[in-house]
Amino acid sequence: MQLVHDDYVQSRFSNTFPRTVEMVCPYCLKEAVFETGTWQEHGRQVAASELTCARCEGDVLFMQLLQADGTRKEGGLYCYPKSGGREAMPGIEYLSPLSAPLARSYDSALKLYNRAEWGAAALTVRHVIAGLANRMLGDDKRDMPLPRRLEALGQDVDLAKPLQDLAQLLSPGGTFGRQFEDEAAIDKVTAELMLELAEQLITYLVVLPGTMADLKARIATAPVPLRRGGSGVA
Repeated sequence: MQLVHDDYVQSRFSNTFPRTVEMVCPYCLKEAVFETGTWQEHGRQVAASELTCARCEGDVLFMQLLQADGTRKEGGLYCYPKSGGREAMPGIEYLSPLSAPLARSYDSALKLYNRAEWGAAALTVRHVIAGLANRMLGDDKRDMPLPRRLEALGQDVDLAKPLQDLAQLLSPGGTFGRQFEDEAAIDKVTAELMLELAEQLITYLVVLPGTMADLKARIATAPVPLRRGGSGVA
């Protein structure tokens, strides 16, 4: 089950239920318009309809969550199986304040990928990586080859700052450290913030290195495409 964003809906019926949806088909893996016939309510909380891919005629089940009065709930459209395209990564909204052009380049890379334009998508991704390195480095390092710029990030970017901020928050005089003196006074908001803080630390120290190691192993074992015009003989 996957959330379908409202901007994928191209047209609606008079009751505002989706009539056509444009997304990457999970069967033919191409951008396509899905057209629906009728929506049928199931109970009082959900309506369902099968939408058909205009390219391959594959059917996808769409479910629309309902309000108590039977109207469509905003942000409540889901589909199964999920779209064949990639969604933007969690937290991508932080990229735009750092560099609006980089955010647009990342969005372009996603769109190219979802249109099965693999080469163009990969080149755009390389542009995003290079641009991010340039944005984080000083002017004196921006002319270096990309691999050296990436290596320099570990020296120029303060990767220890998140840990230093955490240590300050948990110190006896810190925002959270002071509250540990009276456990009974800790409320839901504080406990929720503490849990989120721990999850961010786990992501930084455990999840990120683990997923990078998995990705590196997958890259090492991925088939290498032959260059055009090559004979393919070693």
